[in-house]
Amino acid sequence: MEVDTSAESHQDAGPTEASDRGCPLEAIYHRCTDPYELPHFPAIERTEHHTVLYELPYQPHTDRPPAPYCSPRTPSATGGTLRLPTMARCMMRNADGSHAVENRWTLVCRALSKPIANSRQLEDTIVQYNPDYRAHGQFGALHRLFEEQCEDSEREAFFSGTLPRMVQLALRLTELFRTPVPLLVQQQNHAVSMTQEQAACLLANAFLCTFPQPKAALAKSFPGNNFAPLFAGTSQSVVEKIKCLCHYFRRVCTRMPTGVLTYERRCLGRNALPDWANLSACISTERVPLHVSPDGTIEDQGTGLLQMVFANRFLGGGVIGHGCVQEEIRCVINPELLVGRLLFESLRETEAYLVLGSERFSAYANYASSFAFDADHRDGTPRDASGRRQCYIVGLDALRVQPGMDQYEERALRRELTKAFVGFRYGLDGRRPAPGIATGNWGCGAFGGHTPLKALLQLMVACAVERPLLYFTCNEDGLQERLVRMYRFLAGRQVCIASLFRLLVRYGAKVRGKGGADDGKEQDLYDYLYQQLDTSSTSGSAPSSTSSSSTLANQL
Repeated sequence: MEVDTSAESHQDAGPTEASDRGCPLEAIYHRCTDPYELPHFPAIERTEHHTVLYELPYQPHTDRPPAPYCSPRTPSATGGTLRLPTMARCMMRNADGSHAVENRWTLVCRALSKPIANSRQLEDTIVQYNPDYRAHGQFGALHRLFEEQCEDSEREAFFSGTLPRMVQLALRLTELFRTPVPLLVQQQNHAVSMTQEQAACLLANAFLCTFPQPKAALAKSFPGNNFAPLFAGTSQSVVEKIKCLCHYFRRVCTRMPTGVLTYERRCLGRNALPDWANLSACISTERVPLHVSPDGTIEDQGTGLLQMVFANRFLGGGVIGHGCVQEEIRCVINPELLVGRLLFESLRETEAYLVLGSERFSAYANYASSFAFDADHRDGTPRDASGRRQCYIVGLDALRVQPGMDQYEERALRRELTKAFVGFRYGLDGRRPAPGIATGNWGCGAFGGHTPLKALLQLMVACAVERPLLYFTCNEDGLQERLVRMYRFLAGRQVCIASLFRLLVRYGAKVRGKGGADDGKEQDLYDYLYQQLDTSSTSGSAPSSTSSSSTLANQL
């Protein structure tokens, strides 16, 4: 008679009713009464690896943004500096067909000095200093918004109020940036901190498309600076994203925020990464509390936690285009994230990006093609001692599963574990207890990842770094019950990370050996783990949590 090893047979894994979400939510916050009580990152300090573009120290009790920092010397920037519109020249065609080279900033100032009464005049202004955008239809979404979907009063308010203030803000570029802005390039650990006012100035220039086209050497590794590709969109979701950005500018141009932000790139060398096949840390409710929520969102319910963005290797993914899923939405409701598109080179396998302190300005409804700007949002997130909103975002790009690729292959598993480890580990500096992480179905959907696998991989990494995990299932049918049951099963048996990793590798080999397709793995992965771990538990015990912690400390 065949033994039933399905999930339903594992009563010792604990209750799995729809109401069961794993550990209580209080455990994710280490039972702190204030969700912001545990510190995440050290205070901002000007160092060789941290460029600060404003005067320190930050003065919290003032209604003015910090003053720009003027460096007595040019800071070292091994990866180069941001190419501002003030640093470029522009090839212009004269009336007689000849060409002349002019200073771009002179052209920008001249063009923007004239009144702009509607979106057609805005287009005409932009092409004066960026003639590459002269193609027909380049500003279709912008015209659709202001000519078809705006009330007369809204249009008047933007072109007579908000836009002139945006122009004034953009033209303060030379005043607000008194020192070069380093690029955050691959294989370099570096951070750039700036004021929200400086970020708004850069974004105003991006909206007005004043940045020069990137040099050929950088075009393939940086996503592009100007918002022109967004204006050229054709879908309604693109129009809604423009609404979010216009609302942001209305807010900051009416009352400029006085806080600061940090953009940081983190890279770990191979010798700093754990060997997942030999990591003896055990999954337990004490080491890695897990709370699984079938509803809610990372940005709304993940307060006080390190918040995961399911990133593209280029920050923002398709935000300046037709993309409109988790990362893109986060970028338009927290537009200061978009400054990272100017700074971050594309991510490599052992790298993550962090944006600390961004403020949310918009509420939204729906997702993907039905995404819509909904209303103004007033962000009540408190600031840390450095003046940053305590909104700490980590961006990790998942493996994009291509046809013929096996995400259960050992190399693919190691890649995802390593990527999550880089983001989950940073900022701890040995502090315990560590703040939790708010995450969800990372690398699923368009990237093709299997949700049960990606949930397990993130659980394994959270266990390795000893951080609680708040997991949002995005209402995926049955995932809450399956994940909580598996978590209770693994924690009840004190299964070590190495054992789980090796089982995932064996599972992939087993399915490949049968000629199975990826389509079947999502349904039977957990059943396979139940069967294998039930069998192994009869022949030996799991490593003790004490020896596990000691071994992990030596590896990390």
